[in-house]
Amino acid sequence: MEIKFGKAAFRLDYSFIILISFAVLYNYKDTLKIIAFSLLHEIGHLLALFTFGVRPYSIELSFYGVGLKYENYLSKIKEFTVIICGPAVNLILFLIFRDEVNFLLFIINVLPIYPLDGGRLVKLFLPKAERIVTIILLIILICLSVFLFIEFKIFTLLLITIYLVVFNFKEFDNPFT
Repeated sequence: MEIKFGKAAFRLDYSFIILISFAVLYNYKDTLKIIAFSLLHEIGHLLALFTFGVRPYSIELSFYGVGLKYENYLSKIKEFTVIICGPAVNLILFLIFRDEVNFLLFIINVLPIYPLDGGRLVKLFLPKAERIVTIILLIILICLSVFLFIEFKIFTLLLITIYLVVFNFKEFDNPFT
């Protein structure tokens, strides 16, 4: 489903509805917190964009979270500010509420794996190192998420890792070159 707000398109992907349905079906208690704090995270990015006079042309809610797309005509320092404002919101909310949801959203988003905010920072400042950093961290995440799944039946990190692996293998023509 897509709704236009001026020049910006707001998209609600069917996969987001499926994700929410599973969360409700399995009575996952933090679903609303994750959605609310993820939206606040994106509002942090949006406020920084608006501060620099940039408007997004696409906002999408999907299985993978909330994504903003905008024309990237910003200087490195302005782009850095836009990128860091999302995780900063989660860090501030964690310091205020002392809740694990904001802490986990902060930690996940600062991982230096593209398309996460930390990965965007690596791509911005160290573009030649992005691929190798991503591959090394994906290998570590795969090992950690498989361990957590086998030992503790925690599958959330495994789902995030699968998404990051699939996303990055699509991005890299050949990830080992």
